[in-house]
Amino acid sequence: MYDGYVDPAFLYEDYTHVYRRQQDGNITDTTRGRDPVHNHGCLQFSSTIYLTDTPGKMLFNYSNQGDIVNYWVVETDYTNYSVVYDCKQLNPDGTCKTNLAWVYSRHPNLSDDLRARVSHVIENLCLNETLFYKTTHKNGCSAAPNLDSVVG
Repeated sequence: MYDGYVDPAFLYEDYTHVYRRQQDGNITDTTRGRDPVHNHGCLQFSSTIYLTDTPGKMLFNYSNQGDIVNYWVVETDYTNYSVVYDCKQLNPDGTCKTNLAWVYSRHPNLSDDLRARVSHVIENLCLNETLFYKTTHKNGCSAAPNLDSVVG
């Protein structure tokens, strides 16, 4: 992960995601964290993840704003981590022009063997692992999002 200097004012912190399967089979992602755009105050919003017929591929409606993007879980052990890839913009030939990726973990740190596995996946996606940032988890907004007060 990238350890270079980044102005703390631009880093998201203390993010948690709670995923709930809905009756229609799709998934609601309730996100809570500290937002650098709003003076690191707590924010909470809801997004919808639509399942597709392709294993690991979903359609993600971030903050339910209608901007639906392709979203792939490219690697997971279902217990400790997942690597998620998002193609924000396609080239005319269908290849990805603008992409993002995340490493989600159930714990603040991954073991050395899991980090090596994640690094291999990131490399296979032709992404530069040195550009990834570690999200800090030291000043959470709450133990879990309040699902009754979600915006989005």
